[in-house]
Amino acid sequence: MTYPKFKNKHLENAFFGANILKEENKINNLPNKFVIIYSKKILNHFKTKYFAKRIFKHELFEIYKHKTIGLIWMKGIGSPHAVAVIENIISAGGKEFLNIGCAGGLQHEGIFLCTKALRDEATSYHYTSHGHFSFPDKELTKKLGESIKKSELDYEEGATWTIDAPYRETKAEVEHYKKQGIKTVEMESSALFTLAKIKTVKIASAFIVSDTLYGERKKFHKKAWFMNSFKQLFDAAVECLLA
Repeated sequence: MTYPKFKNKHLENAFFGANILKEENKINNLPNKFVIIYSKKILNHFKTKYFAKRIFKHELFEIYKHKTIGLIWMKGIGSPHAVAVIENIISAGGKEFLNIGCAGGLQHEGIFLCTKALRDEATSYHYTSHGHFSFPDKELTKKLGESIKKSELDYEEGATWTIDAPYRETKAEVEHYKKQGIKTVEMESSALFTLAKIKTVKIASAFIVSDTLYGERKKFHKKAWFMNSFKQLFDAAVECLLA
């Protein structure tokens, strides 16, 4: 069975475009570089540490600004939500994106810089039918890795598995992808990488593992280590775009 149902639909023109920011017409001097986050705690960290100001509010997302960069706080999760939001940011002039979030660990805990994403979600196939994996921008990924290293965080590079249905991550799949060397599982990267390629913008992703999938159960990690490291990872992303 192939997907989408309509053959070669990715070759057709869209019925309408992403115009939320254009229709609102309320933003002056919108940045063209953004950090994407999904965590309210990281948003609060950004507002407190960087004195960031909100410049746009919508039911799907909010935009904050610090100096020359923006922060996109996603109010939902998953590929359809993320791609819909970033389509709108791109249509308003967005050029570079760092996607920073949590992931499940297939190997062990830690911080992971994503080198490719297994396309096990549906959204990306509406943009292109080609490829088992999608890929981030190499130059921006390298730059983000250098910024993470500079912050004295240990990290690994590796592939992620992007899936639409978190409650359908089966034991068989986990073992299969673990044996293939895939490091993490999350819900947005493969679709965002595909969108970025189609729209000719740059994107890179890094994750902190919030829980590991071992044998018969999930193992959640200590909150102190997790949140401190998460904030450091986010700060490294901010510095990467400011550099």
